[in-house]
Amino acid sequence: MDIKDKVKGGLYGVAVGDALGATLEFMGRDIVEERYGVLTDIIGGGWLKLAPGEWTDDTEMTLAVAEGIARVPHDPINTIGEEFLRWYKTGPKDVGTTCAAVFNKVRRGLSWHQAACQLHAETAHTAGNGALMRTLPVALAYPKLEDVVEKARQIAQMTHWDERAALTCQLYCLTAYFLTAGEDLHQSLDSARLYLTQHLKNIEPFVHMWTELTCKMSKPEPTGYTVDTLACALWALQSTCTLEEAVISAVNLGGDADTVGAITGGLAGVCYGLAAIPERWVEKFSSEQRERLDSVAERLLAVRS
Repeated sequence: MDIKDKVKGGLYGVAVGDALGATLEFMGRDIVEERYGVLTDIIGGGWLKLAPGEWTDDTEMTLAVAEGIARVPHDPINTIGEEFLRWYKTGPKDVGTTCAAVFNKVRRGLSWHQAACQLHAETAHTAGNGALMRTLPVALAYPKLEDVVEKARQIAQMTHWDERAALTCQLYCLTAYFLTAGEDLHQSLDSARLYLTQHLKNIEPFVHMWTELTCKMSKPEPTGYTVDTLACALWALQSTCTLEEAVISAVNLGGDADTVGAITGGLAGVCYGLAAIPERWVEKFSSEQRERLDSVAERLLAVRS
């Protein structure tokens, strides 16, 4: 499997996980089982009343990050921000509470990091998964480990200032990075953990986050909390053997199903490659959606080379 297959697999994986999970967003597991048994196909609907194949803010913000990196890879924050605000102006069906609050502060003249820091000081609630859901392009674009770690933190902190948001994004992106290098999931996660323990200036917050993450992986809860979301994705990947099984297991947990699906699909796509994504899922996307994913993937590959 070559790097192109992994990069495209990652982007398509985010999109299919998002589109599949959106049907079940905010449903409890008992409601999911009662209504669908096990949902295995992209059918739209859900509380957002989506068309089959329509994706949500998870995929849109992932593509915004990718576009920003492709345009200005050495310093993408402001360019990513331009993409966020351009999308926000279209009036999307759903925008996360934290992201929307930061967007509005930036519109009033604050820088991205000023806005995120201010919101965290006001609320102390910026450990949601709205940063985690969008950062995969960092792992797909940058060939150097130090850039992956730095950019994952910087991009997370555009909206989510809580340290746990940055740390989960760094762990997620490093795991994906090592998957692109040919390691399997267990090796990649361990390599990511080891790299962070060796290179973070202050290791204590990571140790606490890692301990919490590993405990939660044994009993996944699909809340909007960033550690819970990553735990659900890793549980789904480690308890299955194919991309399809992993994504289906992830979204059928219910809760924040589109984001859990997007995170799981992103890692699974890098791990198993584009060819592992069921064609019946990809067929739900319009030609314009597929062309957009393909174009962004090519631009990320150009940065990587």
